[in-house]
Order: sequence, then C-alpha cells, then structure tokens
Amino acid sequence: MAMINHYTAIGRIAANAELRYTVGGTACMHFSICVNDSYKKDGEWIEKPNFFRCTVWGRYAEAMQKHMNKGKLIGIEGKLNQNVWEDSNHVKRNDITIVIDNITLLSFPKGEKDKAATGYETDPETGETVPF
Repeated sequence: MAMINHYTAIGRIAANAELRYTVGGTACMHFSICVNDSYKKDGEWIEKPNFFRCTVWGRYAEAMQKHMNKGKLIGIEGKLNQNVWEDSNHVKRNDITIVIDNITLLSFPKGEKDKAATGYETDPETGETVPF
C-alpha cells in the first residue's frame, strides 16, 4: 500500500540559505520558511507565523542557493521527514524537516525577473544551462 507524504506551501524565506557539503561531496542547502496561518477569534482575523526547516540536496541545491535570500516569497513542494535522536541528557528528541523537491520563486529583486521567465540560467563555470 502506497502512502502519501507530500507538502506544498507558499511563504517567505526566514534567513539566507546555507549551502554545505557532506563528507562524500553532496551539496545540502538548509533554510527556514515562514508560512502564515490565519484564524478567526472573537470576530477578528489573527495571523500566526509558522516556521519550518527545509533541506534541498544535490545540484538543485547548488543552483538554487544564490536565489534563496531572506524575505523572498517562494512556493515549495516536498515531503516531511522526521528526525529522532537522543540528546546528551538521554532525552528522546525529534523534529520535522521538509525535504524539498521543487522551489518556485514568486518574488524577485529588480533585474532578476527576466531569468525567472525561463526557469534556467547559464552556469558561469561550465557554461551549462541549469535550472535555478
């Protein structure tokens, strides 16, 4: 039986993304996204910010990292991943991370809109056309 694990959201990047590499050389980008939720209380709409940690792997992480700046509005698609561990006090801990499959850039600084229309750019080191 197949299970569904799919998460889609639109929100703003909470801090500039960080790109790191595993010991094996695989790129891994981390960032947090703020997704607002709203509900009605006593006849007034209340906005509640929710912050979610996100991870992107491989060449996609390398290509997207320079576009992932604080405050930018993005759409994300991915799956939820639970991490469970025991801390130094032997207390079980866990957190949920969104492992991103696709990022859609929804707001752009001036001058970047032309690139966004194609969804591709040229890698300055290799001259290869890559998705961003």
